[in-house]
Amino acid sequence: PLGELVTAATGLPTVVENDVRALTVAEQWFGAGVGTSSFALVTVGTGIGCGLVVNNAVIEGSHGVAGEIGHLLAEPDGPRCHCGNRGCVEAIAGTAALRALAPELTTEEAVARVRAGDERLRAGYRRAGRAIGLALATVANLVGPQRIVLSGEGLAAFDLYQDEVRDTFAARAFGAAVDCELILRPLPFEEWARGAAAVAIQTLITPAR
Repeated sequence: PLGELVTAATGLPTVVENDVRALTVAEQWFGAGVGTSSFALVTVGTGIGCGLVVNNAVIEGSHGVAGEIGHLLAEPDGPRCHCGNRGCVEAIAGTAALRALAPELTTEEAVARVRAGDERLRAGYRRAGRAIGLALATVANLVGPQRIVLSGEGLAAFDLYQDEVRDTFAARAFGAAVDCELILRPLPFEEWARGAAAVAIQTLITPAR
């Protein structure tokens, strides 16, 4: 009960929210979501997260786990995920999975190796791109957003697997879902903080349901 504990300690109203959903609120108010009633924000990095806005409402689901696309099945016999399953998108395309391709290197060194032509490492990034593309297509097929915004620290290496992302998305998106716009939007850490502020403000101006 983190919110209640902070309120008890400070005397201030406190809101606790998933970080990606908070960032999604900021994008809805100030960023790539302005002017659209339905969009998805997908973050690529330590985790593969997703915030969903449908008919102007941020979706969290009955159990608060809506948008956990990092745990979609990408490969039935794939690597073990920290969630206990195998073949999750996050187990293939998350930062830890990419670091495991060359644990002796930093992320920056591994990326430099791939750009210099290391085909073994490149294969791992291509595999990650296919997993991410599958996840994006699943979001497009299920929710039908006008656009999907890609963000997160993983975009720093997006050039290494963007073809696989786009090709897999095009192959797996059904019908008109393939027309969903994909937008790359690197965001500084301050935007995540802005998301937290937006959620806090929202609770003050939105009547309790």
